[in-house]
Formats: sequence, C-alpha cells, structure tokens
Amino acid sequence: MEANCEQTYNRLLDKSSEAFVLAIELYNRPSIKYRVEGFSFFICNAWELMLKAKLIADRGISAVYYRDNTDRTITLERCISQVFTNDKDPLRRNLEDIIRLRNTSTHFIVQEYEQIYVGLFQSCVTNFDEKMYEFHGRRMSDVIPQHFLMLSMNANPATPEVIRAKYPVEIASKFLFDESEIEQEQQLQENQRYSCVFLTEMAITKNPKNADFTVAIDNSSDRTIRTAKVFQDPKNTHPLSMKKVLEHVNSRLGRLGIVLMANGEPKLFTANDWKLFLNFYDIKSNKELAYKHEVGRNGSYTYSMKTVDFIVDRIRENPSDVIDSLKQALAKKQNETTPGAKDSKRK
Repeated sequence: MEANCEQTYNRLLDKSSEAFVLAIELYNRPSIKYRVEGFSFFICNAWELMLKAKLIADRGISAVYYRDNTDRTITLERCISQVFTNDKDPLRRNLEDIIRLRNTSTHFIVQEYEQIYVGLFQSCVTNFDEKMYEFHGRRMSDVIPQHFLMLSMNANPATPEVIRAKYPVEIASKFLFDESEIEQEQQLQENQRYSCVFLTEMAITKNPKNADFTVAIDNSSDRTIRTAKVFQDPKNTHPLSMKKVLEHVNSRLGRLGIVLMANGEPKLFTANDWKLFLNFYDIKSNKELAYKHEVGRNGSYTYSMKTVDFIVDRIRENPSDVIDSLKQALAKKQNETTPGAKDSKRK
C-alpha cells in the first residue's frame, strides 16, 4: 500500500473506532432520550469509514470516489453493496434497515423506536466487532471493554394502544408499520447476524455456588413476592445448532486472540473437538446448556449461548493442551469402564 493510501487507511480506521465508541456510549447513557437516533447516526458512520478503509486496502484509494466526480466519496449503501455482495446476507439486511432508521429518524422522533431496533442494534455492534477484526485485525475490545458491547434497553415495551394514544396519527402509523416490517424480517431471517438480544435472567437456586450473585430475603419488608414457573421458549433460550456453536466459538476465540492448539499445531474448533467437550462434560444432560426437542421416538438438541461461553472459558484456561488433554482423559475413562480393556492391553 502506498504511503498516502496507508495514511488515509489508518485515519479512516481511527475515526471509525471513535464513531463506534460514541455510538455505544450514547446508547448506554440512560439520561439521553435521543439515544436510538443518535446511535443510528454514529454506528452508520463507523461502518462507512471502516468499509471505505477495506475498499482502499483491496482496490486502492480511487475505489472510494465516484468515477465521474472525484470530489465526492461513495455512500455507505454503495460501500455495503461492494463489500457484502449477497443482498440476502443477514448482516447486510441488518445494516440496510438501520440506515433506513437513520434516514427517517429526523422526521419521526419516537422514543419507543428502541423496542423495535434494539435487537438489530445489538447484532450490528457484534457484526462490526467481528468485521473490524476480520478485515483489519483490530479488536474493539482494545478500545472499549468487552462488556460494554452489550447494549442496555427498556424491558417494558409500549403496546400499540399506548403508541396511538401518545403520538399523532401519522407518527403512530409510521411506527407501527416499521414495527411490523422488522418483526416479519426477524421471523424470516432467524439469524443472530440480523437481530439478537442478550437477556439477563434471575432464578432462585438453593446452591450459592450455582449463582453469579446472591441476594437476601427481608422478612420485615412490607412488600411480598411469589415465585412462579414460567415457560421458556427453547427457540429463544437454546437457539444454536452444533454448527452455530462452532462458528461462535471460533469467532470468539479470534476476537480474544486465543489460538487453539492440538498436537502442537494451531487449529480451528471443529466438530471432532465439539464431540470431546460434549462427551467429557456431558453437555447434553445440562439443561442450561442443551435442550432436547422430542418428536415421537426421535430427538434432536439445540444449545444456549452459555454453551459457547463454557467452551471458550475451558479453552482459555489451557488453549495449547485442552484438546489433547480431553482426548487422553476420555480414552482413560473408556478403558476404565470397558470390561477386559486393561487385561487385553497387558496381553
């Protein structure tokens, strides 16, 4: 890359990172009511600068200018179509819907837009983090702590009746139309690159070791609570297939800069490695990690994001030897439980 191109390339990435951080900080500040619209402005700016840096790296600096007007750089929409050529890609659909919000939010300022777009925003943040590393080798966790990449939202969405009562007919109709479109797209995509929400859930457990934090019950309080069993939709709690678990584990390891090793060689986390974890840690019997879908005599499993967290944590503890250690441990366990295995070895 030529010196002037490299300088522009680095400047674009620096500004892209700043715009990304501004979007996160703005959205996670509870005192700001304009955070949805503000987030859309800054996250779109971050993507535009980052994608233009990629085009410069791949094709030269002329790639970001219009051919018939070298004083103007191309739009974000054109950057997206040139880098993500599949117009059905959930990541591309996610960006296009957020751009639509950015373009119209000046005219329709509705605080409740958060309940429509928070899932898209969260996926957009995660997608940006992944692509910044994939395209440019920069980790956003070096700029902003990893836990800040989780967006906070209002847990009490407004109903259509509330929207109609609160806003003029034109704004309420536009809001409800957008909400319906996004919901249909979410059902169509069913992909975390388009929309995802990270939930913080609390449950009562008798064993403190199973809890992330503890609370106390105050018998002198004048307010009472009761516990209830609530049905959990496995589509929401355990949405991942085995293939998706592998993708998430490899993506997470890449973002964290962790190199998985086996036999002294670097490798990706594969289906064979997954079987090692599955068998050694008996993942299918852990209801927090796995859910069994039963249809007649047949059954299949899907997995929660906690499964990804669990595997990544085990790998992080010993990335250079975890696979080899699991193989040895399972082989030893099999020999101990197989009748005659030791005797046959001695012979």
